[in-house]
Amino acid sequence: MKTIRHTSMLLFIVVAFAVCCKKESSDFDEYSNADFEDLWSTTDMYYPFFELKNIDWDHIHTVYQPLFVNITANDKRDLLGQLLNELKDGHANLISESGRYLSSYDPPRAVKDENAFSPGVVSQYFINDLIETAGIFSYGILPGNTGYVYISSFPSDESTYLQFDTVLEFLRETEVLIIDIRHNGGGSTNSCYYFISRLIDEELEGVLWTQRGGGYWPVSYYYPAGDFQYTNHTVLLINGKTFSTAESMANLCKKIEHITLAGDTTGGGGGVPDEIFDLPSGLKFRVPTRCEMRYDGEHLEWNGIPPDILIPQTKENIDNNRDMQLEAALDYLDSQ
Repeated sequence: MKTIRHTSMLLFIVVAFAVCCKKESSDFDEYSNADFEDLWSTTDMYYPFFELKNIDWDHIHTVYQPLFVNITANDKRDLLGQLLNELKDGHANLISESGRYLSSYDPPRAVKDENAFSPGVVSQYFINDLIETAGIFSYGILPGNTGYVYISSFPSDESTYLQFDTVLEFLRETEVLIIDIRHNGGGSTNSCYYFISRLIDEELEGVLWTQRGGGYWPVSYYYPAGDFQYTNHTVLLINGKTFSTAESMANLCKKIEHITLAGDTTGGGGGVPDEIFDLPSGLKFRVPTRCEMRYDGEHLEWNGIPPDILIPQTKENIDNNRDMQLEAALDYLDSQ
């Protein structure tokens, strides 16, 4: 049973559109009403987080449906984006025919940490310049023979695997390692799982995936891969801009004994948008159709993955050329 929320916000939208958006009939898009119904009903069928977020989707339909009368096509498109944003979900997006996102929701922790990380500040901790590979990896060796690699995203291209192999080979003889996935917005789960396979020396049991109505995907298992496995003490750096597949990596690393998570809690994007849906007008959209659970049984969505060592960081730290989270990781590894 979904409960009502944000009624006052919705009523404000009703009033705003009633006052501001009356147009001539020639401006109307004949498909946009069908877009609204298709988007609403598809989301109603598949979206897994109504109960978690206390969203009354039926009530939202009642409020939004009258707003699509007597407004322009552009206003209707914007209103579709607002409708999706009611889900407060970073994986729910209205998409143009060219693939451009027309709407997006930024989780609160992502907003908080937007300016609390800088690769430029990180680079100042190194004697030699960081090595960059295909715009995805930046890596080098810190004083004390501490390896470091920043992973900016998880591309679907399998050449990424070879690039990660090159990175680990370079860092193979380091005594300890820092893997930095702050501000990593996600990407391919296959890349994530391959990276994990280079960090384990025995079978790793995955987490549950679930869908609307309580159906479960079988638990996956991950196995060592590559020429060698890096199993020295490792810190995984995370923050509020660590999202989606990057959170899956953090979730898995929680189960790896030699890896410690440091930084701040991740953004909380546990939904999986398996499909892009078409609307009658040519617009597209995506919403999660299943979701990832944490190892402790809680939803990853909204909750995120908390670090083992909590080190909040601010824009002021960065402006002063200090990376407190990196420094905490170095201090921790130095104590091991």
